[in-house]
Amino acid sequence: MQRKPIGRIEGDDKFYLDDEGKRMPFSMNHSARVPIITGKVTGKSLENVYEILRYINADQFLRKNVIGIHIEETNKYQLKFRLEQFVVHLGDVESLEEKFNNFKAFYTKANKDKTLDNYNIVSLEFNNQVVCTKI
Repeated sequence: MQRKPIGRIEGDDKFYLDDEGKRMPFSMNHSARVPIITGKVTGKSLENVYEILRYINADQFLRKNVIGIHIEETNKYQLKFRLEQFVVHLGDVESLEEKFNNFKAFYTKANKDKTLDNYNIVSLEFNNQVVCTKI
């Protein structure tokens, strides 16, 4: 069975993370369009990134829009989006479904109100709320 890359690690080591959470070498012929992972890559943070990537890949909106994950430290992750200038502070990998549902509700409303460009940080680190920092 062919392995499928779901993230591209750009740390001291450079490799793809496949859909089973395993390391996968780059291909000379093909560059996968997957989120780029930067920051403090460790065994534990890679396990967490794999959880985040699995969630992102299962969601059409997130799969289309998330272009990067930055590992600030284990249990502190940031997401970069294709069209938006803000950075999403995800925090740890607890309650991903709740965090992403809150984010999508915020995004839908802010997009409708045309206020997405007003923010530079969107934090999902706190229970049941989205905290935004304006530019």
